Amino acid sequence: MRYKILHIFSSYSFGGAEKTTLLLAENLQKSGVCDNIVAVPYESQMSKEALKRNIKIVTFKAVNSFDPCGILKLVKIIKRNNINILHVHQGKLYWTSLIVKFLCLNKIKVVFHRRQDTRHSFISKNHYKFADAIITVSQAVANGLIKYEKVDPKKIMVVYNGVNFEKFNKNIDYSDVIKKYSLENKKVVGTVSQIVDFKGKGQTYLMEAAKMLREEFPDLRYLIVGSGKGLQEQQAYAKKLNVDDIVCFTGYQDDVPKYILAMDIFCLLAWDTEGMPNVVVEAQSLEKPVVVTNIGGNSEAFVDGVTGFMVEPKNSIQVANAIKKLILNPHIAKQMGIEGKKFVEKKFVLNNTIKNVLEVYKGLSKKP
Repeated sequence: MRYKILHIFSSYSFGGAEKTTLLLAENLQKSGVCDNIVAVPYESQMSKEALKRNIKIVTFKAVNSFDPCGILKLVKIIKRNNINILHVHQGKLYWTSLIVKFLCLNKIKVVFHRRQDTRHSFISKNHYKFADAIITVSQAVANGLIKYEKVDPKKIMVVYNGVNFEKFNKNIDYSDVIKKYSLENKKVVGTVSQIVDFKGKGQTYLMEAAKMLREEFPDLRYLIVGSGKGLQEQQAYAKKLNVDDIVCFTGYQDDVPKYILAMDIFCLLAWDTEGMPNVVVEAQSLEKPVVVTNIGGNSEAFVDGVTGFMVEPKNSIQVANAIKKLILNPHIAKQMGIEGKKFVEKKFVLNNTIKNVLEVYKGLSKKP
């Protein structure tokens, strides 16, 4: 059976979830058993990136879960392209996809791709009952669905995001980053993430750690890579903490590996939820020791005490202590980087991701 897949993502941003969706669609197409189309908003960053990768796209946007225009548009796309599997990558589109399934007289199967370990309202919990299959990016997300959303475990398959490790090459020239931010002869701690609000992915706690470490390590610098609605607030906070001269905000960057290479230590300090932190995996592939919060699927993305250190969310003191330990013990930092590369290249193999997703599709074809 040849699978005709429609991946839907009604998003204008371009973070980890969007990137992994395109990587999945691109490599499913290469498998030779799928025809993949990605439905995304017109002129979104995701649509532009899809075209660069020669992924077929169609224009689609839903204002909310029950947007009638979005629902009718989706029905037309499905019928026009003879879609048999609707792969939904965004929570707000779950009910949208189920309504479309009903309007198509159950002639399509619906797969939910759950990326966040968050709780739903009573109404939203029920959409899992009608999905044909659910993919989660970590065991933590799966456990949350089973415990709090009462999802049937038989419907769930944990599929770790695969990484294109060829893109993360230690030999990439990053000298321009060093020069641009005056990082010559400095130790650099950094993070990469969208800054959706003031706290973002914990960048504020990294800045607080910078203030604590400033006197003891005057040559330490910090790179905050990413943009979003909270950027200006974070910049103002850096100024308030008197660390704006040692904290460098780079804004959004396409060439993330180059910026990670400029760092000696990588941090991801998510404080509320995290399904699977792809950027932590990517940082380890470049042999960077990591400092990661104990939340969601983070513990599945690295090995505490072996490839990095785990800290409690919202705890800038623990962040500062972890950074200090790595700075004072460069041999430990180096060994953690080496072990991190080994770990991720074994656990996050792209071919395994494609194989597992195809197994989900194959299982759907056996259902009535």
